[in-house]
Amino acid sequence: MKRAVLAVAIALGLLSGVVLPTSAIGLTQVTLSCDDGTTSTMVVNTDTLTGLTQAVQAMIDYPAGLTCTIAQVPAVVRIGGIALAVSPGNSAFIVGGGRWLVSCSAINGGGGGTTGGTSTGTSGGAPVQPTDQFFVNIAVNVHQRDDGTFYGSLNETIPANQFCPNFGQVGESHFSSKPTCLFVESTSTVLPIQPAAFVTSEVTQTSGQVRFPADSVGFLSVGDFVHFGFQDNGNPGQQSSKDLLNGPPAVPSNDANPGCTDGNPAPVFPLVDGNISTHP
Repeated sequence: MKRAVLAVAIALGLLSGVVLPTSAIGLTQVTLSCDDGTTSTMVVNTDTLTGLTQAVQAMIDYPAGLTCTIAQVPAVVRIGGIALAVSPGNSAFIVGGGRWLVSCSAINGGGGGTTGGTSTGTSGGAPVQPTDQFFVNIAVNVHQRDDGTFYGSLNETIPANQFCPNFGQVGESHFSSKPTCLFVESTSTVLPIQPAAFVTSEVTQTSGQVRFPADSVGFLSVGDFVHFGFQDNGNPGQQSSKDLLNGPPAVPSNDANPGCTDGNPAPVFPLVDGNISTHP
């Protein structure tokens, strides 16, 4: 009889958990609110929470037209002496911010990123741009709903005041896009390399001097699809190698393909500064 009463008490506690005191035992409920109009609630462990916080900070440090905030509460309901953890759920997401280096050939007609990723140094506190390369800021906030649809943003900005040989001063340029799919590999074929994540996103806005290249002869336009690959190699300070990514302008957009499993580039270029956090 005591077991039956306890079971009922636990069930009632679960139903009314929002009014009960909480206590953390390793999982945290996070609400990510972004100025693209999206709000996402996730239950994450400590490492993922740290990664999300670093990604959100990088969106501020290396702006690409998207900023987010994080609110958190412990994700454990305590009833008397019994702690009941909330399930972390299974919805995939990728949240990232930062900057990477792209070869000047990408805007001189040749395309191509850079496999470098070392510090570029400073001059009077300002970053020093490497020869024949330019910085590209990225902000990604893509989530899968329980019904399998996707929402969020994937944006890139080429900051102003950069210089490329045979091109000259690189003016600020930007595109915004909305995701059509997200696919995170469940396992990696070459351990300890982490599984890759692939995003395809439809362009909603473009601006600036530098036009992002497209597969067809021309440049990225509203309605085209951009394809990206990402790899989360842990949080900065704990990584054996930097997070990786690949997409425009290092490779042209595939403007006719809205899918994620065909035509998405393998992530091979280091995220020089910032962080990428993924969940399969």
